[in-house]
Amino acid sequence: MRKSFLLSALLLSSLAHAGGAEGGQAGQGQAERVTTTLNFGDFQSKAEWTYPQGKSGKLPAVLLIHGSTPADMNFTMLGQDGKVKSAIFKDLADAFAAQGIATLRYNKHYVSGPGQVDYQSFYTKADLNLFLKDAEVALRGVEQNPRVDPKKIFVYGWSEGSTVAAALVARHPEVAGLIVQGPVVLPWRQLFEAQFNNVQLPYLRSVVGGALTNADFAKLLAGKAGLVAKNAASYFTDRVQAQQGKFVINPLLDTNKDGKLEVDSEVVPGFQAVLDYAFTPQGFFSIYAPGRALPTVTEQVPNLKVPVLVLQGANDANTPAKYLGTLEQAFKAAGRDATIKVYPGLGHSLGPAASPIDDDFRPIAAGPMRDAANWIKTH
Repeated sequence: MRKSFLLSALLLSSLAHAGGAEGGQAGQGQAERVTTTLNFGDFQSKAEWTYPQGKSGKLPAVLLIHGSTPADMNFTMLGQDGKVKSAIFKDLADAFAAQGIATLRYNKHYVSGPGQVDYQSFYTKADLNLFLKDAEVALRGVEQNPRVDPKKIFVYGWSEGSTVAAALVARHPEVAGLIVQGPVVLPWRQLFEAQFNNVQLPYLRSVVGGALTNADFAKLLAGKAGLVAKNAASYFTDRVQAQQGKFVINPLLDTNKDGKLEVDSEVVPGFQAVLDYAFTPQGFFSIYAPGRALPTVTEQVPNLKVPVLVLQGANDANTPAKYLGTLEQAFKAAGRDATIKVYPGLGHSLGPAASPIDDDFRPIAAGPMRDAANWIKTH
């Protein structure tokens, strides 16, 4: 059963998961850490405050809200070797502390730590509305903290979390500002189609040529590409076989029954068929289906009454930068105060990425963290 949940996790991580290529370790050793617990009803979430070391007086504070997948408070991403690839929420907390800013971050519902997940509950009970309720609890904790300046509270949402953060801020116009990293701009289904057309399909073609065979799955997963690009393999596997650790083509997509999937005539239309199922109540993208998902950030712009900072990697594979104009137009139409920063050479984590295909959740660069801290201090 757990293999089924892990396959779903692989698919869901497609949302996850002038800054330059500097490492994102700014501020370590300059922070005070205080652990706490957030009561999410059926789950007690471990959380952590990070404060500037030795700083007195009321502090500006940021609430960090995760992207997709069963994320811990650090948003720990592991490589194929099992080693930590990045932990950008911890990096953000350290960098903000070095700039005199407090943060609160927490484990997602049903997550106890990196790789410590109640998968059964996470994939059957959790959805964006539950994450919004959790964020309400967390925001209340920020507002009730005597060390926090109540007029300087900010909400920071990454990817999937950008929709949660926007919905939270729309309910709480008393907060000082909203920061969104790699925001969800397109309608949910269109977002996954954009990932496929801009990242996954080009990568798949580069590896398999004109047809996908059983032997190609190992090549796709071992290739020089990031997580989103490699997720192309997940759409075309036989899910029953995958639960047993075997990656073979889905025979339902093999319309001419020749034992392989022709890219143009079977993979491309097959993706749409897989996506159709994915958005059903039984599908792995059901939490993003109409009637269950939160609106995109673009759709929520008219409800936002506070200043907004948008941080976007130019080579973001998850939420492609080429569609950011849709959000810019929404801000202009609504007359909203928005600052938009696009970083060449950075990906979804705002870490180095040579291209969208190469985007692989590397450590966040120092530049965007400085920009966010400076924006917070001036709002």
